[in-house]
Amino acid sequence: MTDRPARRRMAVLATTTALYIFVESGFIVIGPLWATRDLGLENAGWAFLRSASELGGLVSVLSLGILAERLGPRRTSAVALFGGAAMLVALATGRATAALIAFYGAFVSITYVSFNTLAQRVSTRRQSLANAIYRAAGAAAAIAAPIVGTQAAQMSGSYTPVIRTAALILGVAGLVILAYPEPEGSHRSRTLSETLRGFARCFRLPPLLAFIAATRTFGVAIAAVGAFAALRFTRELHMSEPTFGVLCSLIAIGNLAVVLASGWVVDRLGTSGALSFAWTGCGVAAIALGSSDSLAVSIVAYALFMPLFSMCSIPLSLWATRISQTASAAGASESMVFTVAKVFQSGTTMLVMALLGVLEPKVGMQTLMAAGGVLGLIMAVAVVRLGRAQNV
Repeated sequence: MTDRPARRRMAVLATTTALYIFVESGFIVIGPLWATRDLGLENAGWAFLRSASELGGLVSVLSLGILAERLGPRRTSAVALFGGAAMLVALATGRATAALIAFYGAFVSITYVSFNTLAQRVSTRRQSLANAIYRAAGAAAAIAAPIVGTQAAQMSGSYTPVIRTAALILGVAGLVILAYPEPEGSHRSRTLSETLRGFARCFRLPPLLAFIAATRTFGVAIAAVGAFAALRFTRELHMSEPTFGVLCSLIAIGNLAVVLASGWVVDRLGTSGALSFAWTGCGVAAIALGSSDSLAVSIVAYALFMPLFSMCSIPLSLWATRISQTASAAGASESMVFTVAKVFQSGTTMLVMALLGVLEPKVGMQTLMAAGGVLGLIMAVAVVRLGRAQNV
């Protein structure tokens, strides 16, 4: 049984995560629809906006990670959530969109880093359970977000009021995270020179670099599904936007079930085995999405893809935590490990989204999804070999 501060940490993080994921999962669905309908962009234009978002993360996440070493992950999370809320308010005006979405990407990136750091402090005795609970809270919130966002946009005739409401929710999440009781002695403010030396060590840490290489290659493999799924269903398969929102909410129920089962899967298969299982399913689903024009087949494939992609979160977090434990002996903190991983994630995603924007008008969404699925299957085999080499 966890003590009272640990229970409070879990409750605060779960609540904040639910609010944050409600916004983020909703934006994943309505973002491309908002950009193509309200802003009048082409499919490739949305990919370029996504690239701009990741550019913001790439440019800022290291500097904000240094700030996190000074402020601690709790206060840094609050700053990031308030900043993200301000950017959504500005995005709702429809002006300077590329610049604003880059700033939004910057704040989202540091939120990811801070939440991952805080999650490792929820419960030292049952870290797998703690990760499953707080991620399940996010998965539960993701059930409602797509249907609420698309239905609200249909009633109002625009996604602008939806985005403004999302900004308010992020602001509330920022207030809630301030109640997180950090464990005594969990954070000490480092000098700038100590912080820079810690980050430099992370960039030279072989287990972390191998982890980044594997996960980022898989990220490239499934990028087309993440970027174009909403547009594939609504623009090419002629599903209405509200119906797509309902589909995403139904799939999110499966996501919740899978996240709750992820701890059991990791215990049975091991970290790399669980990743290989999930990556194989994602690869098969991406190939099906790209190779079939059947709406029924595409729905089944997407319903397979999303829960299995969600399953990846817990083994990836546990793997990164093990690396951070190794890094701590070299003077690097958990936050530094997650920050460096996010730097590479933002950089590769920025590049691949820009590439997708260039290629989509030439080869189409389907070809990009199918090709990515093949690469995903290759990475499902590679991660097992890497896991054995790193004993994860």
